[in-house]
Amino acid sequence: MSIGTAFNPVKLRAIARETGFLQRESKLKPDEFIDMLMFSWFDHSQVSLQEFCNDFIQQHQKPLTKAALQKRFNPATLNFLKAVLAEQITSKMNLSVADGKWDSFSSVLVADSCKFSLPVLYKQDYPSYKSFGNVSSIMNLQYAFDLKSGDWENLEFTKATQNDQSHSNKTVDNIKKDELHVRDLGFVTMTYLEKVVEKKAFFLNRLHPQWKPVQHSNGKKIDWKALYKSMEDSGNSHFETMVTIGKGKNAFDCRLIAAPVPEQVWAERIRKAQKKAKSQSVNLSDEYKARCRFSIFITNTEQKTLKAADVIQLYHLRWQIELIFKSWKSLLGIHKVKAVKKERMECQLVARFIWILLNWKIFQCIDAFVQKHSPDYACSFWKFFKQARLYNYALRQVTAASMNFRDWCQIFLLPIIKYLLIEPKKNKKPGYMIVNDIFKP
Repeated sequence: MSIGTAFNPVKLRAIARETGFLQRESKLKPDEFIDMLMFSWFDHSQVSLQEFCNDFIQQHQKPLTKAALQKRFNPATLNFLKAVLAEQITSKMNLSVADGKWDSFSSVLVADSCKFSLPVLYKQDYPSYKSFGNVSSIMNLQYAFDLKSGDWENLEFTKATQNDQSHSNKTVDNIKKDELHVRDLGFVTMTYLEKVVEKKAFFLNRLHPQWKPVQHSNGKKIDWKALYKSMEDSGNSHFETMVTIGKGKNAFDCRLIAAPVPEQVWAERIRKAQKKAKSQSVNLSDEYKARCRFSIFITNTEQKTLKAADVIQLYHLRWQIELIFKSWKSLLGIHKVKAVKKERMECQLVARFIWILLNWKIFQCIDAFVQKHSPDYACSFWKFFKQARLYNYALRQVTAASMNFRDWCQIFLLPIIKYLLIEPKKNKKPGYMIVNDIFKP
């Protein structure tokens, strides 16, 4: 992998021309500008314009004033950085994946959103909503990545007032044949599921509480109370049946898989539901209480492709995306935002994600190397990004072609690679083991 070509000056100049970043009177080159935003200061919530300028002068031996830099934080520059990020997302790693049950899907996409508060200065552009307390401004990041390849598929900066379901409905036209989409219930609508079926793709998600599927075997709705009693007597770990969801021409068939939850989980669900019902002056039905005893999943994958146990395990891999969000905040501080000109804040945030994606691609290479030579192990992205912060300046040398990527690996990475491996926790399988169980048996 050649990291330097990821920021080829010729390619960047072409993107800069298309987005209007290049200005005749400016001597600021696109690659120099990105280098400054990505590497000059790790914590963007602390850096000042003068510190940006000082770094630029030291790194490139060119003068740059605060006034000149402030002018460059404009819509054209933001479009330029977004285009570079989009180009990097589109540029896939093409790492080899072991043959097997992966082949049933062109990709296995996990999507979720991550919200964080902003200074009140941005409340017009990124408004909050009442349920978020006293926070006036919130940004929402919509993110999707491919479990199969490790590639990013999407990253968007949206308003928190645009909920996950509306975003899901807006992006349904991007669904492609043979993709498997694993989504949280907050993203799932009938429109979304109908589109997945229409595109000959696959879905895996929980069943919406308001949907009443009809069983193929008897044409009736599921009696959750009777089902729980039956499973309690038989000791079965899960129940599976074919159902129809929806009515008329938009109805579709799928598998329904229900797994009983522990008593304490059921009690907590009821407690939360009763609290919400009380605030709305409604009562919980007996059917709802009985249904809460199950984790219920629906999917249009075939049984020969994913067994019921695989479906349950694969859905639980969604927590991988939560760990990614946690690393973005705890390790990389993306939620730490300074009250500055809006375009500057957005430019710095996009540049930070270009840095994250660049390091993510390196992480992919290391993880593929580890799993190829030691299938029982995998690289921890949490540990990797902790190390990436320390090697920030060295990676800057690689992107500037002052150091060869192979040399960078030899000097900074290979000597510590064993310390970057995932350490499985007691009674809890890490994500790579679940993937291996399902797709590489």
